[in-house]
Amino acid sequence: MEVDLLNAGSVPISPDTVLSFEFLLDKELLLKHLQKPNPDPTPLDLITKFHDVITTTLRNRMEPETIESTTVNGSNEVKINHPAKNIAMKILSLKVAAFLNWNLAQIRALPFKTQIDLLQDLMYFTNEERTVFEITNLEQVDLKATSPEFLFALVLFHRWALNTSMHRVTSNWQQRYGINEMSLRDENIICCPENIQKTISFLHESLQWEQMPKLLSFDCFQMPTETNDSIEFNWSKATLISRDEFCTQICYDLGTSFFYQEDYKAAKELFHKCQEYLNLVTQQNVFASFDKNSLQVYIKACDPSVDVHKKSLLEQLNNSIVNQFVGITHVLQQDNLQKEIPLTHRINLELDIQGALSSGVFTVARDLLYKVKALNYVRCILEKKFLNEFSLAVAKNIDAFIWGIQVNWKLQSNEDKKIIKDYLFHLIIKQTVPDLMERIKSNATLGNIFEMSELQYVIKTEESSNIPENLFASDTGLFETSKKRKPKMELRLLVRQLISSYNWKEIKDILLKIGMMNMGTSVWEMNPHWEVPIPIHSVLKSLPRGFLGELSYVLLAKSKEQLLTKNWNLALELLIVLDKELKNANFNVAKFCKMVNWEILLIQILQLLEEWPKSTVDKAALANACEVCLQSNESVIPRTEIVETCAICLLNLGRWEFLIAYEKRWTSFEIMSAVALACHEMVKNKCNKKFSKDLWDIVLPVFAPNPSQSKRSSASCHDINNLRNKLLSIFLRLKDSTCLTVIISMLTKLYNIFKDEANFELQVDCMNLWPAAISNANSYNINTTSEMLSQVLLQGIREYPTNIPWLRVMGDINYANGNYKISLSFYLKSLIICNDYFNIPVRYDDHVFRRMIKCCLALGCYTQAAVLCQFLEEPDYALAFRILSEQKTCNDAVDAYYHCFWDTNILEYLIHIHNRRGEYQRRKCAIQIMGMLELNSSNNQEIQREASNLRKSIFLRALCKQYVF
Repeated sequence: MEVDLLNAGSVPISPDTVLSFEFLLDKELLLKHLQKPNPDPTPLDLITKFHDVITTTLRNRMEPETIESTTVNGSNEVKINHPAKNIAMKILSLKVAAFLNWNLAQIRALPFKTQIDLLQDLMYFTNEERTVFEITNLEQVDLKATSPEFLFALVLFHRWALNTSMHRVTSNWQQRYGINEMSLRDENIICCPENIQKTISFLHESLQWEQMPKLLSFDCFQMPTETNDSIEFNWSKATLISRDEFCTQICYDLGTSFFYQEDYKAAKELFHKCQEYLNLVTQQNVFASFDKNSLQVYIKACDPSVDVHKKSLLEQLNNSIVNQFVGITHVLQQDNLQKEIPLTHRINLELDIQGALSSGVFTVARDLLYKVKALNYVRCILEKKFLNEFSLAVAKNIDAFIWGIQVNWKLQSNEDKKIIKDYLFHLIIKQTVPDLMERIKSNATLGNIFEMSELQYVIKTEESSNIPENLFASDTGLFETSKKRKPKMELRLLVRQLISSYNWKEIKDILLKIGMMNMGTSVWEMNPHWEVPIPIHSVLKSLPRGFLGELSYVLLAKSKEQLLTKNWNLALELLIVLDKELKNANFNVAKFCKMVNWEILLIQILQLLEEWPKSTVDKAALANACEVCLQSNESVIPRTEIVETCAICLLNLGRWEFLIAYEKRWTSFEIMSAVALACHEMVKNKCNKKFSKDLWDIVLPVFAPNPSQSKRSSASCHDINNLRNKLLSIFLRLKDSTCLTVIISMLTKLYNIFKDEANFELQVDCMNLWPAAISNANSYNINTTSEMLSQVLLQGIREYPTNIPWLRVMGDINYANGNYKISLSFYLKSLIICNDYFNIPVRYDDHVFRRMIKCCLALGCYTQAAVLCQFLEEPDYALAFRILSEQKTCNDAVDAYYHCFWDTNILEYLIHIHNRRGEYQRRKCAIQIMGMLELNSSNNQEIQREASNLRKSIFLRALCKQYVF
């Protein structure tokens, strides 16, 4: 058969599919379906589908559902006027719930709206007056004149309300039911403490009832037919619940509720009553549906001391630990017979006792630790798992060990006795424990464990193992053989010592020994990880072959190793020693000496930059040495790394005039000269005159759009990438605050020009000193600009963590890039610093607070955003009201922030919103906040200002705990 999927109704229905109206036509169909081993749909799915049909019917009809009650021949009947289908579906739902024996655990798995409708329907149909009860505020009824069926409905409702309120505490409410499932009326049922107190009182009173409710069965509810549109209830099919079973379930429900309220005294009393009633139940129906094991767990949790000896050995062990190890040896002795407690728990017990003894919290018997270790050792022997440390060489341990064996010996099984006996026999033969055999024989319990044949075997073993006396003599009479030298082995040992040693005296001695061996070994090949700069390597190769060249290579290589690990003192010491050795050389090494001095200068500069700004290096002397190094006109010149590092050092030390005048032989010097010029102009003109465009013109091409793919453009792109890497390398080595200010202001200006969006504009000092526009700005690479600016900002904040403008611009750039949580973190850090962790009044800063509001909105923290609307110089009421009026899933603590509101206009609006929505508790919270004396609008300005400052500090500290710490 062909099926047109685009034509509704053309898909054939499976023959096993049952439609909802078929349950109305065939009275037996529902029961047959529910009695299947795995009915599909399940009973809960059926209830949900029946209620979906009701909802759909009501949505499609304009006429309301009406029900009339009449009395025929003395019995109540329900007259269905319109629509009959909905009433039938409700009856079907109640029949399914009755089939499930009204199990609350399964009913709570239904959608929340369906649960409420089901309970309302049950109370309606069981009530003789046929009145609809308002779930949110259930009126008191005359229980004496109430039918047993309606009593059951009331009890079921109150049990459901109690369990649901407890379930809300012990699970994620919104994830289970969904925020859109919970209506305002439902929230009041769960959250309103008055209603929960009514429920608890009702259930307490029910324990004193003389009349017991009836358990409604599947057959109690009769289905209407096409010929008879009235519904008759056959309450005779209901089962009367025995008083003991009823009280058992009610006590359990109340006990669990008090338990989760942490009222353990009341919970303990109710659980004991529950146990007493349970013992009296002779024939249990399905009303009491809790797990008996759970009841025992609750009883033990409320009162750990009850029935100690009936507990498992592990529970007795834990109870003994809590009670300062009272009776602990008895528990361990029993466990050596039953082997219930895991070995890890017993080993940890030793550590607990040792810790208690060392801390002096309480005192125990002196021999307790020895006894516990001995009993644990016996258990390890039986399990053949030796986990604890127990030395039998100690006399006290041996005595405790024998005691641990004999205390249970008569009760041990034959198998365990054999394991222990074999272990003792093994110890005696190995003679690891002195006088063990004599100790066992002298013990009244263990004296006869060995047979005569075993004792004779032990005696023979001792006789055969006697050691000749001449072996104990000091002179063995052996001839001393001359040791044969192994030069290769000695050389390997010396090389290993050379590699591991960093003492220059030891290094010299080892090199002399290696040289005297004449093995033809070169130090250049001893360690492949040793490296020296290529220019120095060339000079070393040109030196005469001998001790000085090898020593120079080793000291230079080891100094480089220490430099990489930032061990500055040892790296310098090795090079200074080398410099002295070179000055005492008997041939000309002036060129090499110069290069070594430059390496010393490099280490000093790197140490200064690493320890900036608190360094022990003389900055003035170091700056002079850097200038001398750069002005070197001799035949040998410093290597590129040293030259660039010297220039970076001068840039950080403020020697800008020298760098401006210095010859620009490489790109890096051109960049550093331009940075120096900008710094010089900023200090000289005090930020009153625009910078020269040298640095701007160098940096701008880095962010230029990528050229078209051609050979020439590829080369250009390669040059741009090299320039970008060179720029970033220089910028990230800047330490001086003036230099960093210049670079950050320039990159911020470029970012704003490229972004060209006022809502995402970054703000920082000295930004107005750069050019205001660029032609074709929208074609530049803003992502590269953002990445470079972020890296430089992080470098600046790392060096100057209290620089407020840099923290704020870091917040701005994360805000522009959509990293709202990180943005909030940086904004709050800047506020912490400028307000002394909010110990001084918070100043107005609309730029920061407006962006914090937008970050909170983006993160779904609407209450936080509404509170921040008060921080503006002119509170933004329109925005605050719009935030509070929108019903969205809120990711913050909502009413837990209400105490941070001080503006009465916003509080009044909150009260209005909650009143309109019927949100009882939140409205009450807002009213309480508004009623505080310090928020009275008649107060003077000083009191109002103090109230707002206090709430500002409390709120901002709460945000810091969430986003900063």
